[in-house]
Amino acid sequence: MNSCLNMRRKAKEETPFTGNGRMLLEGLIAFGNGKSNPIHIFSAEELRRATNNYDQCQHLLLASDFEFYKGSLEDYLISVKKYRHEILGLNDIIKDIVLGSQMRVHQNVLKLLGCCLETKNPIIVYEFVGARNLYNCICIPPTKRVHSEPLPWKCRLKIAMGIDNAIAYLHTSFSRPTIHRNVRLHTIILDNNNVAKPNDFSLSICIFEGQLHVETDICGTTGYVAPEYFFKVNAKTDLYSFGMPLLTHLTGWFIFRW
Repeated sequence: MNSCLNMRRKAKEETPFTGNGRMLLEGLIAFGNGKSNPIHIFSAEELRRATNNYDQCQHLLLASDFEFYKGSLEDYLISVKKYRHEILGLNDIIKDIVLGSQMRVHQNVLKLLGCCLETKNPIIVYEFVGARNLYNCICIPPTKRVHSEPLPWKCRLKIAMGIDNAIAYLHTSFSRPTIHRNVRLHTIILDNNNVAKPNDFSLSICIFEGQLHVETDICGTTGYVAPEYFFKVNAKTDLYSFGMPLLTHLTGWFIFRW
């Protein structure tokens, strides 16, 4: 009886920092077999100052489940990703940090610098490479774009190959194959040299050793999910998921509008 009360009291006393930190550590150990790339832990106040209290003038990008703000630290610029409340679960946000920290060495992934664990939903900090994502460059009418110049064909092929390289790295470079499950135009950032940099790994899932697929709930963006995906996920799932934004990227025809 006393032990149950103590456990309840301990759970009540756990702050977002300790709870998020515990989950992050568990995730890093489970995914990286004890190996991980070091990341910086930012304070909430540090990020508030860097973004001028998340001023709308600092707002960069908006996706369905998160938004980006530009921030300025002492000697460099950052991109700050804030998840919108209750859209994604905490486990998915932690997963985004864990995989982002492992993928940060790849040139076609937005480099994760660190995170803030003090808030209910952890905040993720990346390198700043600009304010363009692939959706804005392809699907927004030219008259409404900040950068109205259409992407040349050679540049589009370069971007497509960069996304493919990042997904292939995710599939093959870790102890267990990892499936992205949600490749979409909104989450692919373009730097000033039009290098594609995916940044969202929140729905990714690992295939256990000796298995050809993993059984899980259906998730992803409408129109991007393979029609044969019935609770079984493997690398082919990402081929379809990548193929849909690739079709839009190369033709300029969007799957649907919302």
